[in-house]
Amino acid sequence: MRKQYVKVFKVFLQQGLYNARADLGLSQEQMAERMEMSSRCYVNLEHGKSSCSGLTLALYLIYVCDDPVAFLEDLRCAFEAVYEVV
Repeated sequence: MRKQYVKVFKVFLQQGLYNARADLGLSQEQMAERMEMSSRCYVNLEHGKSSCSGLTLALYLIYVCDDPVAFLEDLRCAFEAVYEVV
């Protein structure tokens, strides 16, 4: 079950990062700097090749995400959908 949650989380974070970066008009390098990480780590997150630490999620929610509450509510709904399927 945990693997499904990880997949859902990666997709949510991927979409959130990409959309926020596009809205802000930032390059991947600029976004990485804003999130206090290397460009390579950021690119891996945006492409779903890796997941993130709690600190990275906190930085995203505080400094990048337009509406952290909506992000978390939508993520919870997606997690609940995974739970219903299993």
